[in-house]
Amino acid sequence: MQPPSAPSPPELSTARRSPLYIAPFEGEFACDVTVLFDENGHVYFVDERPEDRDVDGLLWERWGGTPTGTLDYAAHHPGRQCEVMDGQPLCGVCKGAPDRNKLGTLWLLNADEQTQKILTFPSNITTATPAVCVSCAWRALRACRELQQGFIAVRVREAPVVGVRGTLYSPTEPPLPNQVVRFGDDALHRLVGRQVMRELRNAELDEITFAAADFPMAGSAGAVLSDRRPVWG
Repeated sequence: MQPPSAPSPPELSTARRSPLYIAPFEGEFACDVTVLFDENGHVYFVDERPEDRDVDGLLWERWGGTPTGTLDYAAHHPGRQCEVMDGQPLCGVCKGAPDRNKLGTLWLLNADEQTQKILTFPSNITTATPAVCVSCAWRALRACRELQQGFIAVRVREAPVVGVRGTLYSPTEPPLPNQVVRFGDDALHRLVGRQVMRELRNAELDEITFAAADFPMAGSAGAVLSDRRPVWG
């Protein structure tokens, strides 16, 4: 079945061509900080500062440097990713309001078209990718090679923050990068956080907004989502 007619891709003014807000610049970097365990088995930095923890006491990667040079579109700056993901969702590109309609807030995600039948809709999706406005989403589709190979647009009415992705430490084993730990799990005390995670609950496929795109969009049969990289890269 063909989707209903979709609006044409909007023309982007020079003022809207802002850099990807959540991407780190060449001059920004993760600091090399020694991680230790206290008597309760909780991680801490050997030279820990008050700003290394959030209001809930969770330890986060420390970043330094200055926002200069080129952008790394394949990465997230932890501080800025938290800004747009924690609290009211913001567009990860321009830090403005994401697009919302009667079906909910817009999310644009990578999708592997080779395994399309694994995800069905409505579906719950856990992601570190921020919401997006329509203009910035079209910009991402024009610029991102991964999205051009396959993407999925969903609308959600409920997307709570459910956990954190980061490096999980153990007193006896090597640290494990890219681990997602949900709130309420004691493993949070052994995690150095990097990304806020949201759960897109009862996400519905949006087949209209980007129907005019010249890139493969996953159909209603679903697709496997990739969170190994941000949607812009």
